[in-house]
Amino acid sequence: MRRIGLIAVLVLLAAASGYLASARFLTQAGAHSPEAGRMDAPAEPEAAHNFTLTTLAGDTLSLDGLRGQWVLVNFWATWCPPCVKEMPYLQRLSAERELVVLGVNLKESPADVSEFVTGYGISFPILMNPDDITLLMYQARSLPRTFVIAPDGTIALRVVGELAPEAFDNWLDERVPRR
Repeated sequence: MRRIGLIAVLVLLAAASGYLASARFLTQAGAHSPEAGRMDAPAEPEAAHNFTLTTLAGDTLSLDGLRGQWVLVNFWATWCPPCVKEMPYLQRLSAERELVVLGVNLKESPADVSEFVTGYGISFPILMNPDDITLLMYQARSLPRTFVIAPDGTIALRVVGELAPEAFDNWLDERVPRR
């Protein structure tokens, strides 16, 4: 009888752990988080995880192929209000800065993403269907999630939640030239 009780407790603990992990991974966009909008520069250089993804246009793009340039990687979705709100700002950055902007869409249909991109006049590459390893390596469990990759391939900055343009522009002004 004790053994059955112990097994039941272990099963409940495992189920609770799984639920908590999935709930943390699937935090809704726009939900209040104590870390939302926080800009975090790694204390030690950390290599950016390379990925190769298909663009909305059907080409393939590899992060390693952009080495030598400043790159902004933004994980987003059309159903995410803060993601939608920051898209015009990201478009402006791609036009005004010596910065490659990449939007990594979180597994939506190409038709939905294409309609959104057209409606918002987005011209920077939109990457589709990131694999689970890429999502895990970039901790994209809540949206939006933004990373700035330095020309040497290291992560220079992480931003959880919506970008704050004034603070982000100030950070960029010290590092990334305007066009």
